Amino acid sequence: MSNQLELLESIVPEMVDGFLRRYDILRAIAPLEPVGRRVLADRVHLSERVLRTETDTLRSQGLIISSQTGMSLTEDGRKVEEGLEGLANQLWGLKSREDQLASKLGIEQCIIVRGNSDRQWGVTQQLGFSLNEALAKLLPEGNNTIVVMGGSTMAAVAAGLTTALSRGRGLLFVPGRGGMGESVRRQANSVAATMASQTGGQSRSLYIPEQLSEDTYHPLLNEPSVKAVMDLIARAQVAIHGIGRADDMARRREIDEKTQSLLHEAHAIGEAFGCFYDKDGKVVYRVPRLGLQLEDAKHFNHVVAIASGSDKAEAIDAYMKIAPKQTVLITDEGAANLILKK
Repeated sequence: MSNQLELLESIVPEMVDGFLRRYDILRAIAPLEPVGRRVLADRVHLSERVLRTETDTLRSQGLIISSQTGMSLTEDGRKVEEGLEGLANQLWGLKSREDQLASKLGIEQCIIVRGNSDRQWGVTQQLGFSLNEALAKLLPEGNNTIVVMGGSTMAAVAAGLTTALSRGRGLLFVPGRGGMGESVRRQANSVAATMASQTGGQSRSLYIPEQLSEDTYHPLLNEPSVKAVMDLIARAQVAIHGIGRADDMARRREIDEKTQSLLHEAHAIGEAFGCFYDKDGKVVYRVPRLGLQLEDAKHFNHVVAIASGSDKAEAIDAYMKIAPKQTVLITDEGAANLILKK
């Protein structure tokens, strides 16, 4: 198939270019609809004149509709956008890069969305749609318990899930950690609740502080409400989490100056599951807390890690040295291209 596509591109490159340009427009409209021409032109890097010509064609084909609020996909447009994703990715070279990245990182699968979230608005939304598609393939029919972590990326991608995930499935989203004391929107409790709302599933909450003293930690394990959630975490089939830069996460977690100095001296580069690690994947500091631990991740059927942007490339690369082999990484071209160049 790939050889045929290469031959096709060599003999009629204008047809391939036209297909990718129009597909990119459909793909960009999906997370932004209804979207105006100026915003869309910036998103797909086309002049408004060229975009107008292409959208007029897509409208005449019944793939998009326009209103005073902007352009949206029709039902046929949505089917085309979803059905041609694999072909478009091959022509863009994403499939090849996904395979290369998974092999380089030693994990089950990589999913790369176009763009760089550090510089382009809307890329994070695409991560959410990719998560929805990945879960649709990973989750079996029947009841599924999914552990979700907190963070800004997790909060953003939660909105990309859809009720289609609940067809033939009972979904229960459980927070992997407490969250009192941080931004409500980024708390694992909120992420779990949003995912449940988006899919028509259910969720549970874990109302405990994110960071705990030793004296507080052990008594809480015997609290019925805490124990019930911990039992659900232990029986869950899938975990979804983010990966952060060490400096950003230390600041967001309001870690004291002494510990920040320790992280600096240890050359901490990233954070996942409350563990700060260096470029070799060695854990240099662990946030004391209840909930899902790094060591627990290997027991899940699937672990989905979501992180994007060129500024997180080093943190992603280093984490994969200690990630479970059954990890599915969802990232963008900004991070993927830098990791592949190493």
